[in-house]
Amino acid sequence: MLWPRPTSAWARKRRPQRVPKAKSWKKGERPPSRCLYAEMDVCEQEVQGEWHQTWNQEETWKYLQGLIARYAAKGVRYLVVFWDNAPWHVAAGLRERVAAYNRQAKRVGKLHVVLFCLPSKSPWLMPLEGVFGQTKRAVGMRQRDTLDQLQDAVDQRLAWRNARVRARRKHAHSSTSLVSA
Repeated sequence: MLWPRPTSAWARKRRPQRVPKAKSWKKGERPPSRCLYAEMDVCEQEVQGEWHQTWNQEETWKYLQGLIARYAAKGVRYLVVFWDNAPWHVAAGLRERVAAYNRQAKRVGKLHVVLFCLPSKSPWLMPLEGVFGQTKRAVGMRQRDTLDQLQDAVDQRLAWRNARVRARRKHAHSSTSLVSA
């Protein structure tokens, strides 16, 4: 469904092998999809994800509003958001909403959102790309029967990663308190 099963196949000279993909949707229907909106807290180094049925500027704005509310509750004054050039990130409507929010927030002294759009073809500048790469390798190329199974595998990997980050942070704090004592 999401990754073709490994098989042997013949290919014409200088042509890539083509592996037929088993489709679970009918002709004319939209293929099933999910979108992972993710954030990495710079201080905690933990990654939190939220799954959506699709990705567009409306879904992105809803996710951004939730992020704003969470960080405003923590007392954060500036939220810096790194984005690639995906159409739902650079959409004029979304940028206008963020600008309108910032104008209103400035008047009331609320959290200010700074959008930092990365240059094209520069994934190494995105802090989350390393986490996504590790997650893809850890989840592997194994065929999943449903999107829910793939989503569960990704969620488990991110939870495992966050647990390791917390353990390292706890260990670092305990060892520094021993040194300073």
